[in-house]
Amino acid sequence: MPESRKQRDIFQSLLAPHMDALFRAAWRLTGRADEAEDLVQELLVRLYPKTQQMQQVELLGAWLKKALYRQFIDLERKKTRRPENFLDTSDFQMDDLQAENPDPELMAQRSGDRQRLRAALQTLDTESRSLVLMHLVEGYTLVELEETFQVSNQTLKTRLRRAKNRLKKFLQI
Repeated sequence: MPESRKQRDIFQSLLAPHMDALFRAAWRLTGRADEAEDLVQELLVRLYPKTQQMQQVELLGAWLKKALYRQFIDLERKKTRRPENFLDTSDFQMDDLQAENPDPELMAQRSGDRQRLRAALQTLDTESRSLVLMHLVEGYTLVELEETFQVSNQTLKTRLRRAKNRLKKFLQI
């Protein structure tokens, strides 16, 4: 088997079990499916040359999440250099349509709730927003987040408490 094909097969076998989790994490970080796809794709392009290194990683899932987060931070820095409005105003969700009899009133309420929550999350700095989404939405443990953010457990707890308080304050208005 040619080396490049072998490397591709190894790369695919290493990443296949983690792709859904990577996409979900990327979607939570970016807030948009198209940006999440781009983020994961850029990560995969960056990781492909490191296939042999990835084979040596003991906890590949945590390592990939850390790499995804760093890729996200790099992209956020690029965005700040060229400011645009990245808040997605389309709150239309496919889950609402998949119900047998979608309730328009309920769909409108959910849309409003999502808009308020998205706006509240945008008030947080990038790191706090990522921390909240990864912990509360994606269910990452504090131990996993220690590795990703490279800070102590106590620091994470403090940052989470502050971020939750900011969100609560914004949403009570």
